[in-house]
Amino acid sequence: MLKENQMIVTSPDGVESICEILFTHEHNGKSYVVFEFVDSHEVSAAIFEPGENPDEGTFSDIETDEEWDMLDKVLQSYYDELDAEEEEEDEDE
Repeated sequence: MLKENQMIVTSPDGVESICEILFTHEHNGKSYVVFEFVDSHEVSAAIFEPGENPDEGTFSDIETDEEWDMLDKVLQSYYDELDAEEEEEDEDE
């Protein structure tokens, strides 16, 4: 059973992997999903294109270096925020 922040990604060769959604990001009219594979902890991203049902849609590959650079900066900010939250928690203890 999937948790609320998880999804199944199917590779082109039909292999299904469970991924944890780290965050979503909107930019220039596109919706991006940044996710981590549960088994390998590899982080990746894709463009999300919503389907007719709210919980369904398709992913398409990110094809430009500009998009990857933008997402890399957003991901770094995400990690920086996590680090700051952990430091605050450590100080409170």
